[in-house]
Amino acid sequence: MGITHRGIPGGRHHGLREAAGSRRGGDGGTLHHHPVGCHERSGRPGSRAGELGPPATAVPRGPVRLVRAGPHVHYSGVPADSTPSWRRRDPQGRRPPPRRRRRQSRRVPPLVIAIIAIALVVGIIALATRGGDEPTAAQSTTEPVIPRVSEADIAAAAQQLGPRDQELVNIGQSGVSINRAGGGRKYVALTFDDGPGPDTPAVLAELGKLGVPATFFVLGARVQENPAVFRQVVAAGHEVGVHTWDHKDMTTLKPAQQKAEIETTAGKILSVGGVASRLFRAPYGSVDLSVLKQAEDARLLSVLWDVDTVDWMRPTPDQIVHSAVSQARPGSIILMHDGGGDRASTIAALARIVKDLRAKGYEFATVGDLVISDPPGSDDMSSESRSTQR
Repeated sequence: MGITHRGIPGGRHHGLREAAGSRRGGDGGTLHHHPVGCHERSGRPGSRAGELGPPATAVPRGPVRLVRAGPHVHYSGVPADSTPSWRRRDPQGRRPPPRRRRRQSRRVPPLVIAIIAIALVVGIIALATRGGDEPTAAQSTTEPVIPRVSEADIAAAAQQLGPRDQELVNIGQSGVSINRAGGGRKYVALTFDDGPGPDTPAVLAELGKLGVPATFFVLGARVQENPAVFRQVVAAGHEVGVHTWDHKDMTTLKPAQQKAEIETTAGKILSVGGVASRLFRAPYGSVDLSVLKQAEDARLLSVLWDVDTVDWMRPTPDQIVHSAVSQARPGSIILMHDGGGDRASTIAALARIVKDLRAKGYEFATVGDLVISDPPGSDDMSSESRSTQR
C-alpha cells in the first residue's frame, strides 16, 4: 500500500505516513530522508554518485516511500522545524494553544531595599520625637504624653498666691485674654516664647546689658530638658508664664488634656525654678472658652499680645526692629521668641528695639507689673484667638 501525498505550498506537509515497500520518484531516483538541510536524490541524471543535487523547489507528486529520520518528515530544502508554531497542527488537525510568555519579575536590588527600610525607620523616629526646632500643633486628640509632676507641686502652684499674685489674678475676667494694658502709662512689655533653649542665655545677656525686665512663657518639656537655663531666667529676676507642655494647639484637645498641659507645666515651673507662675499664653494664640476656663481654674491670667514681630519666620534684624517699634503704643505687649529655632536675628535686634523705644519715651516692665499698674479696659481684652503667632 502506498502513501498519497497532499502538497502544501512552501514544502510543508501534514498527514504523511510511512508504508512498506519502495517506490521510485517521478524522475527515476529514490527519495531519501536526511537530517535537516542534507537531502539528495541518488542516480539522478546529470549528477555523480554521492553528489548533492540542487534543493527541491517543488513537492513531488504521487505516492512516495519515505524514510523517517527524526520527529518530522520533510522534503529537501525545508528545515524540519521551520514551520511557525502558530501554524502547526496536531494529528487531528487542531492548532496547539498559544504559549504564554512568562513574566520576568524584576528583582529589587538589596541596596534599594536597605535605603527604603532606613527611610521608614527615620520617619517613624521623627514622628515619635516630633517637636523639632519650631514646635507644631498636634492634630491628634489622644492623651498628651506628659511626664508626671507630683500632685504636691501642682497643688502648690495653684494655691501659692502672694498679695501681688492675687491682685494679678483678679484683673482677669471670665472667658477672656488680655492683649495689652490700659495705655494710661507709656510702658511696654517684652515677652519671649518657646524656651528655654540654646539661645536663651544670649537673650538674657542682652537684656542684662540693657537693664530691661521681660516675661518668658516657657514650655514644660523645655524646662525639663534645660533646667539650668531656666534657673538662669528666674535668677535674673524675669517673670515666667505657662506656655503648655509641648506647644500643642489647645483648641484641638479635650478639656482633660488641656488641664494636664497647663497644670503639669505650672508644677514643673515650681519644682525646677521655685516660683509659681500666674500667667498663661496659649500656643499660636489659639484659645476658646474651654481653654480659657482651664486657665482660670488653674488661677492663671490668660495673656496674648498686640504687637507681633513675626521673628519666628526668621526675618532680618531690621525687619524685627521695624515691626516692634512701628506698632508699639502705651501698654503694648510685644511678642518675640527665645526658643523654637535659630534666634540670632532676634538677639541682634534687641538692643535697637530698646534704644528706639526709649528714644520715643517708652519704659519697660514685665507683663504682671504692666497690667497691675495699668489695668486693661474692655477694649484691651478678647475671647478670640490670635492666628499669626508661632
